[in-house]
Amino acid sequence: MILLQILILGFLAFICYQDLIYRAVYWWCFPALAILMFMLKYHVAGIQQTLTDAGYGLLFLIAQLFILWIYFSAKHKKIINITDNYLGWGDVLFLIAIPFYLSPVNYVLFYIVSLILVLLYALTTAKIVTNNKHIPLAGLQAALLGIAMIIDYVTPGLTLYDDGWLYFLIN
Repeated sequence: MILLQILILGFLAFICYQDLIYRAVYWWCFPALAILMFMLKYHVAGIQQTLTDAGYGLLFLIAQLFILWIYFSAKHKKIINITDNYLGWGDVLFLIAIPFYLSPVNYVLFYIVSLILVLLYALTTAKIVTNNKHIPLAGLQAALLGIAMIIDYVTPGLTLYDDGWLYFLIN
């Protein structure tokens, strides 16, 4: 299990590095990351929970992408492809890979918090770097997920693959 966690952290660091430096990530990194995350979650939660949680996460992502597609198509008054100018394929593939480890509530929480933090990063760096309008979303989200996984590993009771810690926190 430790080996899988180290491999996942390595892939997340590699994705972050590639996206920050080159603004592109090798496509094969995302299926490899999804497989590693699936294996780790399967090891700790079983096949039924792994597939159910991944299904809910992917359903949420599809709904988000559909809403974005409707919004931008309505804004431009024509059907558009959001991966042409608004969202990179690496960003989409990263968001497809991570529900294979994160529980549904953790996925939505990570999605929202990471988008807010990336937005703050983009607003801050826009003042400094004016010639690059591309935001390394997948890379920054990979870094944030890596940090979250390290915190998960060292914090008893916190589990990213299960929503139990959130329910305990609420009660």
